[in-house]
Amino acid sequence: MREYKETQHSLLYKSTSDLSFYSAGYEECAPGYSYGPKFRSYQLIHFVLKGKGVLHINEHVFHLSAGDAFLIPSGRISYYEASKEDPWCYAWISFLGINSETYLYQIMTSIDDVYIIHGLDVEKYKKSIFEILAMGGNPTSQFFQANGILYSIMSRLFEDIGFQEESWGKDSVADEVKFYLDTNYAEKIVLKDVAKNFGIHPNYMTRIFHEKFGVSPKKYLMDLKLKKACRLLTTTALPISVISGSLGFDDQLAFSRLFKKEFEDAPSIYRKKSRNQVTGKGTE
Repeated sequence: MREYKETQHSLLYKSTSDLSFYSAGYEECAPGYSYGPKFRSYQLIHFVLKGKGVLHINEHVFHLSAGDAFLIPSGRISYYEASKEDPWCYAWISFLGINSETYLYQIMTSIDDVYIIHGLDVEKYKKSIFEILAMGGNPTSQFFQANGILYSIMSRLFEDIGFQEESWGKDSVADEVKFYLDTNYAEKIVLKDVAKNFGIHPNYMTRIFHEKFGVSPKKYLMDLKLKKACRLLTTTALPISVISGSLGFDDQLAFSRLFKKEFEDAPSIYRKKSRNQVTGKGTE
């Protein structure tokens, strides 16, 4: 493992800055190598350069491969593990600051899987992180170099995800509700309790949510769960009972009925057809 941590300034200084570099590193993991469960006080982004692995974060499970990046916000408990057959290697960068959480949340609310970015040109991020690992000069010089590279990486990320400034209303209750659903969809969510948490009436929440996103919170949440189910069925060998449970369903049969109603195939048939499409095989 190679790692560089900025130690010239205190964590208090970094946390009260707008955005400040904390650390960067690179690791080629051994088969089955794991890290965590871990709670962090800073924001963290890993770029998967090759191989495969799995991320567990706040009851969510994601299977990743080369070209993916995974985001770990401060205050979230995470655990990740390299594949035993094809262990990943990754590069990472972490940062703090008053607006660091906002910047990370802007990314998270602009991507499909909240914690995961797919289809990145990870080599350009690796190059930038390796520039940090190869820095010379005195500590003050390194501090400015590392922060400059951090800002460059964040700029590229916002470009790569196609971030739309006008569509991200950080002061909108509808956006706050959407982000809550995006990050807690695996739990047993009661929408009237969500409205209560935001200090608004359920009917008002439904109206403003529909006005902004064109769908009710209930429909959005169910569509989100089913989209995650499709990804898990296609990319993992997890039993259907585990998938349904990880998405907040108490009853596997109820999940299967809902899934079939939406996609016209039972989960097991959908999985078979999806894998045949990936491998180029026809269906019987």
